[in-house]
Amino acid sequence: MGTDMFEDKVIGQIRRYGMFEGAAHCVCGVSGGADSVSLLTVLARHRRELGLDIHVVHINHMIRGKDADDDQRYVESLCDSYGVECNLYRIDVCSIADSEGITVEEAGRNVRYDAFEKVRQRYASEGCVIAVAHNRNDVAETVMFNMARGTGMAGVKGIPARRGNIVRPLLGCDRSEIEAYLNRMGLKYCTDITNNEDEYTRNKIRHRILPVLCEVNPQAVEHICAMAQMAAEYEELASHMVRSFLMSQGIDADPGACVWHGKSEKRMRYVVDIDALRCQERLIQELTIRQLIGMAGGGLKDVGRSHVREVMKLYSSGTGAGIDLPGNGRVRVEYGKLVFDSYGGTENDKDSQLADVGQSQHIDMINGGVYETVSGTVEVKIYERPDALDLSKKECTKYVDYDKINKCLQLRTYRKGDYIVVNSDGSRKKINRLFTDSKIPVDKRGQIPLIISGDEVVWAVGIRIGENYKITDSTRKILELDFRRKES
Repeated sequence: MGTDMFEDKVIGQIRRYGMFEGAAHCVCGVSGGADSVSLLTVLARHRRELGLDIHVVHINHMIRGKDADDDQRYVESLCDSYGVECNLYRIDVCSIADSEGITVEEAGRNVRYDAFEKVRQRYASEGCVIAVAHNRNDVAETVMFNMARGTGMAGVKGIPARRGNIVRPLLGCDRSEIEAYLNRMGLKYCTDITNNEDEYTRNKIRHRILPVLCEVNPQAVEHICAMAQMAAEYEELASHMVRSFLMSQGIDADPGACVWHGKSEKRMRYVVDIDALRCQERLIQELTIRQLIGMAGGGLKDVGRSHVREVMKLYSSGTGAGIDLPGNGRVRVEYGKLVFDSYGGTENDKDSQLADVGQSQHIDMINGGVYETVSGTVEVKIYERPDALDLSKKECTKYVDYDKINKCLQLRTYRKGDYIVVNSDGSRKKINRLFTDSKIPVDKRGQIPLIISGDEVVWAVGIRIGENYKITDSTRKILELDFRRKES
């Protein structure tokens, strides 16, 4: 079988990036347009050389009526002529876009990649990748689109030749080369009339902006792609520096950690030292914050430079200051640290940083007992004062004058209005203020057990007891409180 210069170029791209290494199967997305038809043709003609079984996926988006059905029949016929498997899906993309509140373009992309992955999973055990037909013009359009949206370096780098299980063998070719190849091969292809409409943003770039740039310089697309490649290399260097800094702060710096999607029951928490962050180059500061926003908020979609700058304003803010993040996240200042939190997709968590971790437990004022909390157990003993009593300071054992307790005791966590008496003249301090003075992180305050009499705190476990409950020479009966923290 003779080869064509276009095929040689595509095979060279495949070899250069090792696109099919370890793969015995390839899922090929075929719309019926010039790009995907040329991709399928090259792969089908070289499948033995590449050692691949090809599985085509075609999506009928049910948007263009008879035209879409004609495209589907053409792809079926093409697959039959090449002797490759054809997986057809009819999906009402417009209905999905309406129900999910997203654009038709985004809905279409989502259903395509869902279908690709569904087929890929069938052959994953033998090695299988997904081949899509993005070309050099797509890279230029993506770069222009991302620049218009206000992207960072990651957006300017365009489209990678290989990412995860997705490969793009045509990325080194432009559209004119693809159409010329199909003409030489005598192959027809489908034309989606919506590609000629300027209703979609990418079409405006394709039909209005890039042609003008090519009038300025006929090699504009090639130069934009070269810039995108350089941007990718710079971005990789910067990403390495970000990962190094995050690791120095004890944070898992997995590059994929900031691109999870959907909701998770697990609450994530990332802490960085503000002074250490400010010592980095400004670009590394911004990229670090952006990644942390993505890790806490559920992904980088809709995260712009304005969000990063709002976080940087917190550098000079006091403890407790914070802002909500895109997705289900928040960042706040805690004693010279920036704390990025995720909330597992639950609005209740986001609305209250001081969640009550359990119902109030009434303490037996006659017999005492052992009481469980999420942080540990509190044992309560009641007895007459002995002749000798060790009142030396112990963090987790306290002695209280039983006769000074006017109301039944409860064991619970913080609630608004709780206070503690802090000196002999009866001065009060709100418990939330006590937590702040004791440098208790905001997300840990709901875990601290409190022994309560009404709204007055007798003992904030591990912090202090109320001044007016302390043992004196006149104390006759002792209330002993002993806290045993859970090992976890």
